[in-house]
Amino acid sequence: MRPHLPHAAFRVLIFLAPLCPICQNMTYDLRMLEEEFADAPVEFVGLFPNASTRPDQMAAFKTAYGLNMAFQQDTAQWAQQLGAHWTPEVFVLDAQDSVLYQGRINDRYFAPGRRKNKTRHRDLRDALLEITQGQPVTLPRTDAVGCPIEGMAVPLKTD
Repeated sequence: MRPHLPHAAFRVLIFLAPLCPICQNMTYDLRMLEEEFADAPVEFVGLFPNASTRPDQMAAFKTAYGLNMAFQQDTAQWAQQLGAHWTPEVFVLDAQDSVLYQGRINDRYFAPGRRKNKTRHRDLRDALLEITQGQPVTLPRTDAVGCPIEGMAVPLKTD
């Protein structure tokens, strides 16, 4: 059984690492999502799954990138429970902790250190719009691209 988070209709768990450049580059989109869904029943939570992450690094990351969401060390082992492998990787959960969306924030990166000139798909935003409108998520799973979470086996690509 998974540990339960505080009450909200929908929770967006974002696995982050303060030194991961892709996490740093996704903060603009995360700030925009915090603003866009500020009045929606959505709670954003930044989880830091790497044991090497210190509280002062988490605080500096939050300040440097202007995020409002709660930040916490992943002491409840959400990364293991959900099968997260990357930072950033997001999971949108309903009130029963069922996964409604898993994957990337957007399609800007197609490999670590390799990004497109323009973001074409804002997958997390699309999923949140559908969820908050009571619709099923059209694309419930995408492949996250980022830095590997410490101690988690990196899944092999089956392309």
